[in-house]
Amino acid sequence: MNGPDEAERLLDFWFGVAAGNPDRIAERMKFWFQPTAADDEAVGERFEPTLHKAVAGRLTDWLSSGTGRLALILALDQAPRVIFRRQPEAFAHDGQALALTLAGIAGGVDRSLGLAERAFFYMPLQHSEDPLVQEQSVARYETLANDFPEHGAIAGGFLKFAREHAEIIERFGRYPHRNKALGRESTDEELRFLEDGPTYGQ
Repeated sequence: MNGPDEAERLLDFWFGVAAGNPDRIAERMKFWFQPTAADDEAVGERFEPTLHKAVAGRLTDWLSSGTGRLALILALDQAPRVIFRRQPEAFAHDGQALALTLAGIAGGVDRSLGLAERAFFYMPLQHSEDPLVQEQSVARYETLANDFPEHGAIAGGFLKFAREHAEIIERFGRYPHRNKALGRESTDEELRFLEDGPTYGQ
């Protein structure tokens, strides 16, 4: 279950009807960004074994393809946020996921993927608390929007959120939503932001 077929099965599970089909992305948004408890459980069941293998360096053969690299990125970036929601472990593998994304971009791997697939390929950039990485994030989502003009609403939506994430980092230098989980003391300004600001940034 560790080979390319397993990577493809994970991608099929994550992207569902949106796999390679931008016209169906809107149907998958709730699963990705407003999941139910059952959705969370399903993600954990499908991705947790892969997460542990990826962390242990046992899936490096997946890096030979763009889809395999994307499956690893999902396992290290998205799955922990579901499996360890509101816990420090949710962010424990962000560095590994970011390294996979940056290396993939450098090799042009991302350009072989579809709209939804590329949007998640770039998510580790968006999740970084490094302002320079945030600049790269916005640039990548701008390119994504330019590459899919016929799907401007969807691609533009991903770009909008990338810019809003970058604005949070520009303002605070970190994501205030993570402070409690990571044992960081919030400033008064951050506390006010958390009261009525956006619920993402985790």
